[in-house]
Amino acid sequence: MDDVVPVVLQRLREADIVGLAGLADASLGQEYARGGRVSTTKRQGARLSGVVTLPELLPAADMVLVEQPEDVAEVSETSPISHFEVVVEVVRHDSCQVVCTCGNTAALICPHAAALLYHWVNRSYAFVSLPVEEDDTSPVATSDVASVASNTARSIRKTPVPDVLAAPRYAPLPVRSIAVNSVSETVGQLGLSELRSVAREYDIALPGLSKPHLLETLIETLGQPAAVRRVVGALEKPQRQLLAAFALAGGVMSDEELRGLFERFALDNTGVLQDMLVALQAKLLFVRTSFQHSLQPRVHLNVSQLDLSWYIPLEVREALHVTLPVTPFDVTVPYGKGTSSTLPTLHLAEPYKLLADMLLSARALDGSPAELLEKRPQRGSGSLPSSRLAADGSLALPPPEDQPAPAMIEMVQAALPRSPAFLRFAVGLLRQANLLYKEDSWQTNLRVLPNAAQLLLGPAGNDILHELFTNWLRQVSYAELFELSVLGVRVRCRATPLNQPALRRGELEQENNEARQELLALLVQVPLGQWVNFASFARFVYRLHPTFLQRRQRLFPSPHWWVEQQEGRPLHPTQLPDWLRAEGRYLAYLIQGPLHWWGVCDLALSSDGQLLAFRLAPLASLLFQGIPPDMPEEEISAALPALTVSEAGDVLIPCQTVNWPLVACVEDFAESVGVQHEQLSYRLTPRSLGEALSRGHNPRDLLALLARFCTANETYSRQLLESLERRVAQYGRVRLYTDVSLLQTADASVMQQLHALTSLEEQTLRTLHPNLLLLKTQGVERLLEELKRRGQVPLLHEEG
Repeated sequence: MDDVVPVVLQRLREADIVGLAGLADASLGQEYARGGRVSTTKRQGARLSGVVTLPELLPAADMVLVEQPEDVAEVSETSPISHFEVVVEVVRHDSCQVVCTCGNTAALICPHAAALLYHWVNRSYAFVSLPVEEDDTSPVATSDVASVASNTARSIRKTPVPDVLAAPRYAPLPVRSIAVNSVSETVGQLGLSELRSVAREYDIALPGLSKPHLLETLIETLGQPAAVRRVVGALEKPQRQLLAAFALAGGVMSDEELRGLFERFALDNTGVLQDMLVALQAKLLFVRTSFQHSLQPRVHLNVSQLDLSWYIPLEVREALHVTLPVTPFDVTVPYGKGTSSTLPTLHLAEPYKLLADMLLSARALDGSPAELLEKRPQRGSGSLPSSRLAADGSLALPPPEDQPAPAMIEMVQAALPRSPAFLRFAVGLLRQANLLYKEDSWQTNLRVLPNAAQLLLGPAGNDILHELFTNWLRQVSYAELFELSVLGVRVRCRATPLNQPALRRGELEQENNEARQELLALLVQVPLGQWVNFASFARFVYRLHPTFLQRRQRLFPSPHWWVEQQEGRPLHPTQLPDWLRAEGRYLAYLIQGPLHWWGVCDLALSSDGQLLAFRLAPLASLLFQGIPPDMPEEEISAALPALTVSEAGDVLIPCQTVNWPLVACVEDFAESVGVQHEQLSYRLTPRSLGEALSRGHNPRDLLALLARFCTANETYSRQLLESLERRVAQYGRVRLYTDVSLLQTADASVMQQLHALTSLEEQTLRTLHPNLLLLKTQGVERLLEELKRRGQVPLLHEEG
């Protein structure tokens, strides 16, 4: 009866976990469980135990580059991993005892414990059942507490204390991954003879071990990265290369994809694939699964992954550190041959330039009518390429729904001369972050958040940039795929009888999002500051993911969309020349476009604009690893603050991060009037000055700022400064009253009679003279009625 599951565990539901952990921690724990982060799961009565593993991305400086003649990566050191050992004793549906190495002492359980409970609710079969000890009566056994505490202390002693400045301040780059089975789930489905065979590979003594104890020992051994690396190090070189390539490709593949990977890396010359798979499968480095196999229902798959047959167990994949081989590129050496050789043109990424251009784009659109700028041409008007059907019944890829309208881009381009592709990218980020929104009024206009300048140029620039980058990475859109059609790549899709794209809702968006994340997962492993030959890097990506852009379409007998060289001639991504025309162009655009605009990649271009090489800029450490970079002083001091005054008296400030103190000071006293000459434009008006003074701002700061940048030769600056000085000096001497009425009497005696006979005192705002008063406008009619009842009709002067 030791295997009987307690009733409290049988009746545990996800709603109970939300009550135990709270909504936020329960959601986080659910994500951990869905992502396959829970492993080494065991059950002993009502007590659940396991390990929640959260891998962290290595900084590029810590990665070891291994060059191979075959351009295949080797397995190297392990990446830093955070292990949280959790023991949960479920007492009732609303009560439990938890011990976790995260050290949580709050009333609610931690997300790691929530992840373990979610894992039990959804994958109870993955828990290895252990016999219950008769003397174990405490909710959480002392031995478990001691084990967890000792393991935590041991891990602390072995882990060096990290530098506080080098520790990630933000979450590392989220990379899309497919949830696969852990070691405990894998070995739980093996027979006794298979378990003993795997145990011999890891030098585990078999005599005296029953199947439950053998399972526990094997799970603990495979959970140790050192043991896995020792077994991997004993493999032959072709086997290590196949394992490394499989891990870089995601660690989950079908039979056809695995054979293609084997052939593209030219490993078929070094042995037979079947022999390698048998050797790797015997060490549990590769696991075979199919729909006929009892293990298959344990793997979380979506529609695009119905034919997955091979995977690397979760703990094994995390124990491996596979380096990404790159081919260096020397930008100081001319490329080409003979007299046509020339040096490449370098385009260095400007840090935080994207934030400044986003602010300029937002100010250029501020106050514009949304109806006119967001109006799109009709599909039947012939202005869209999708209105023209080809002979095969296909049409060009239509623009995505979230893409800014052409009129909006033209308006921004008139004030900010940038490429249309960049402006579409910048305006899309503004709308995605709600920095640019529609004003709710009788006439809908586009408005910018009042604190947009502080967000994009202020001291919190790293936080805003990282948050915008993370949101862009998760954005479900096919904007990058559509830009290929703008660049001349023929992206076609099937059409309905009504001349509409025959695409499932969200199909292109999801495929583009997955392709973007797969490429960024590889770029994360490129060393910082090293020029990488793009042609070699593209070929390596082709060997790993030849169909990363059209993977789902290969599952259909008739694809919904495709890339073609000419009408009726689709490109085949499995062939390198065709791949370079389609997926290769996509990869080049991603590096030359968005990543360069983010400030992540420096570019080396040929004379005709082709990408020759790239390197990761210092800002990549912030966006990829979450570590703020140490920007060189010469880059910061290169852009000196500046302030000029136009002929019309507008204050112009270059939109740069270093100019934020100037912008903050001027915005307190002036109102924004758009963009002039790629600079922020402000205008000092009596209304803006009055509002600033009423808020308590000192005008001396603005006077000192203008005096600092005004010289005797600058006529407009001097005039603005003198005018502002006069206004400030005369402030308080003249008062302007609006929406009031004026009462004047012939002498003081008449005024006394009015005070005695009417409610004049209640309607008086201010006494300007004994015979002259300022009255409330709404109180004039009351005074007139009171005077008319006494037979007095005053002389009334109407406005205008």
